[in-house]
Amino acid sequence: MKTIKVISVVLFLGMFFLYLNFFSSFVMPWQKEDAINAALSWGQLNEIPKDAAIFHLEKRGSMFTRQFIIEFTSSEDSIKNWILKSRGFRNVKPEIKNGIKTYEIHPRDSDALGGKVEIEGNRVLINMSWS
Repeated sequence: MKTIKVISVVLFLGMFFLYLNFFSSFVMPWQKEDAINAALSWGQLNEIPKDAAIFHLEKRGSMFTRQFIIEFTSSEDSIKNWILKSRGFRNVKPEIKNGIKTYEIHPRDSDALGGKVEIEGNRVLINMSWS
């Protein structure tokens, strides 16, 4: 009887961690760096500015698709420099609406679907996908 309870607890914990790893929107602390690097590489974006403060990091998708959403603030000069250094912004004209610059980034030489980057003042939202 005790063995069945132990097996039940182990199975429950295994399913719970499987859910957190693959299906929840929560990014575990040990996944943070990989999530950021994946989103940046999918959009061919340079490293986030050193003075940036990341205030939102989310993942979506399943085992077969993945989407990362990153929001950070940084100085406007750092953001301009980041845009200039990032290959993903080359030859992309932003759509400007209500003071928000939206860049649609879809790298042709990558397996990623790409996504968009929205910039409003010193706030940046990166939304990149892979399938």
